[in-house]
Amino acid sequence: MTISASWSKVPGLVGLLVAAVALTISAQEPAGAGEQLRTGDALLSSLRYEDAIAAYERARGSADPVIRVRAGSGMVRALLRMGQFAEAARAGAAIEARDPGRSAALAIHGDTLWASGRFSDAEARYAAALALDPVEAAALHGTGRSLAAQSRHDQALALVQRAVAADPREPAFLYTLASIHEARRDFAAAADALARYARLLPPSGQSHLSRWAEAQERFLRHFGDRPPFEVVDERQQYTVPLRFDGGRVLVDGSVNGRTAVAFALDTGTDQTILTPAVASRAGVETAVRLQTAGVGAMGLGFRDLDLARIDVLQVGDLRLRHVSAVIKSPALLGLPRPEGAGLSPLALGFSMIIDYGRRRMTMARELPPADWPVRLPLRIQRLPIVEGTVNGQVPASFAIDTAGDDNALSRSIAGQLDVDPAVRLVPARVYGSAGWDPTAFLLPFVDVDLAPGVRSSRSIVVLNLDAPSGLLGFELGGIIGHEFLKNFVVAIDLVRSELRLRPLD
Repeated sequence: MTISASWSKVPGLVGLLVAAVALTISAQEPAGAGEQLRTGDALLSSLRYEDAIAAYERARGSADPVIRVRAGSGMVRALLRMGQFAEAARAGAAIEARDPGRSAALAIHGDTLWASGRFSDAEARYAAALALDPVEAAALHGTGRSLAAQSRHDQALALVQRAVAADPREPAFLYTLASIHEARRDFAAAADALARYARLLPPSGQSHLSRWAEAQERFLRHFGDRPPFEVVDERQQYTVPLRFDGGRVLVDGSVNGRTAVAFALDTGTDQTILTPAVASRAGVETAVRLQTAGVGAMGLGFRDLDLARIDVLQVGDLRLRHVSAVIKSPALLGLPRPEGAGLSPLALGFSMIIDYGRRRMTMARELPPADWPVRLPLRIQRLPIVEGTVNGQVPASFAIDTAGDDNALSRSIAGQLDVDPAVRLVPARVYGSAGWDPTAFLLPFVDVDLAPGVRSSRSIVVLNLDAPSGLLGFELGGIIGHEFLKNFVVAIDLVRSELRLRPLD
C-alpha cells in the first residue's frame, strides 16, 4: 500500500487527551474564555497541537455557546491533525450533545464521524447542519468532500468553493479544494490552491506540511501545458488479460513506448508505481521528492519517494499521455521478493471489473449496467473504501487492495474487540511499502462482514495502519486483500460509487 502524502500526519502520543475530551463543563464562565479561544487558534496555526488543545479545553467551559462550539471545533481539528481519531470522535459526540441545535456543532460531529470512517453517518450530520444553516462552512466542506469521494467532482467543487469563500483562512478547506481540482485534472488550479494552503502554514523550515505542499505544487506545475492523463484514441472499454505469479495479479504494459513492464494490479495505491530500474530504462526522470505512507517500520510507516511524469503509459489498448507516477527509489532491501511496478486503473480515472476466473480485466469510463447480487457503497478517498463490521459489533472502513495478500485489521480496531486473554497471539512476518511491520500478529477467529452473506471468517493479521490513516485523513480499519477478492468477480464503479461482487461461476 502506497499513498501520496496528505495534510494530516501523526507526530506522536498525547498525554492530556482524555481530559480534553471529557469536557466537564463548569456552570460559570471561566475567566478569559474568549482569550483562551484566540490563544488556541494561534497555537493551532503554529501547529502546536497539544498546547492548542489545552487552551481550547479551557475555552470550552464558556457559558457562551458560540465560544464553546468554536473551541470544540478547534480542539477537534487539532486532534484530527495528530491522527487521534478515537479521541476526536468522543469529543465530536460530546460537542453535539452539549449544543445539539447549533449547525456548527453538528458539522464538527460530522467531521469526527468522517475521520472514524463512518462516512454515511457523517453525511447525515452535514445534511442536518445545512438544514439549520445553509451557509455553515464546515458542513459545506464536509458535504463537498463526500461528493468528491463519490466522484461527483463538479458538485463537490461548487460546495467547497463556497466553504473557502466563507472561511478563506481554514487550511483544510484549501487542501480539499486542491484535491478536487487535481481529480478533475486541472493541475494549474490545484497548484494555485496548494500555494494558498501553504501560505496559511508556518514556513517550510518549520513545518513538514508546508514542505509537502510546496513539493506537490512544484510537481503539479511540472506538467505545464501538458493535459494530464490524456487518453489516446479513447474507446468505450478496454479488456486486458491477467497473469498470476506467486499470489500477485499482473497486467502487461509499457512505459514511454520502449520499456515492457509487468505491473501488479494494485488498487491499494493512488499512483502508478515504477521501480528505479524501470524508470531508468524508460527515461522517466524525478520531478520532486515527496512523502508517502504504507505498512512497515521504515520512518514509522512513512517513506520518501520520487514523483515523476510518464510521457506515455500503455496497458493493453489503453494509452495515456502525461501520467503521474511514484518511483520507489531507493528500493527496499531484505524483502521476501523485490519491489515491483504497480498500477491501479482507478488512479488513471477508470472503473474496472476483475474476473479472476476468466483471468481478465475490463476498464471503462462507465461500466455497462448488469445485475449483481452484492452492491456496496464506495468512497474513493485516495483508495477505494467500503464500510463493514468486525465480529458483528465494531464498524470499520476497509481499503480494497487487489495487491494485498490477505485481509488485515488495524491495531485500533483489534483493540476494540472482545478477545479471550487466553488466546495466543502469534507474531506475523508482514512486509509493506515501508518495510517490515514488527508489531504484526495473527488474531484468530475473526469475522469481517461487508454485507449480508459476504463474510470472511478466519484468522486475520493485525497491522500498524497509523501512517496510512494519518495520510488518508481518516482511521483505516483494515484491508480487504486478494485472498478474499479472488473468490468473486469484482467491479469497482467510480460513476455509481459502488463495489459490486458476484461469486465465481
